[in-house]
Amino acid sequence: MSSSRWHNPSIDNNRRSWHKKSQLVDSMGAQYQVFTHDISHSGMSLFVDKQYQPGQVCKVNVPVFAGATLRHYQFHCRVILSSLCGLQGFRTNLEFLEVSTENRALIQSVMAS
Repeated sequence: MSSSRWHNPSIDNNRRSWHKKSQLVDSMGAQYQVFTHDISHSGMSLFVDKQYQPGQVCKVNVPVFAGATLRHYQFHCRVILSSLCGLQGFRTNLEFLEVSTENRALIQSVMAS
């Protein structure tokens, strides 16, 4: 079976690589350094040193340069899946619970690039 049979181009059209050093704040208030992997209109995935259970709620704080200004975006999310991914830690897929107008504009700009 060829590998192209497993490739779903619609997934690539709906996600964009987005590598940012960020901070995850879990529902207990604990803070962890994370690295985002990709983003879509409905969520993002990231790498973190701790495994989270599906359904857990968290916030992800992402610093992004907009021109010469550093802006901090906060995403409210729910864990969909968290699995060990070698030395990178746990790849954790998150679903956005709410998306502010400001965050939607950021996502649109990333998706357009």
